[in-house]
Amino acid sequence: MKPFLKLLRYAGLAVFGIAIVLLVITLLNFVMNFSEVHWFEIYFARLYLFLAIVGILAYILVRFRRRKED
Repeated sequence: MKPFLKLLRYAGLAVFGIAIVLLVITLLNFVMNFSEVHWFEIYFARLYLFLAIVGILAYILVRFRRRKED
């Protein structure tokens, strides 16, 4: 169970990190208009915010879960 939880924790952290990077790139593209790529449009900022929240919540829920006292 521990390896699965560790994998889930790091996957949540990775999703959070990737979503934040994509959100920053999207906001920079909105301001400077350096690319016409569809997934850098401002409409995708909501998706990247959602992914960031899901990723950090997955990390927090696994990292700070209650453990049964044996």
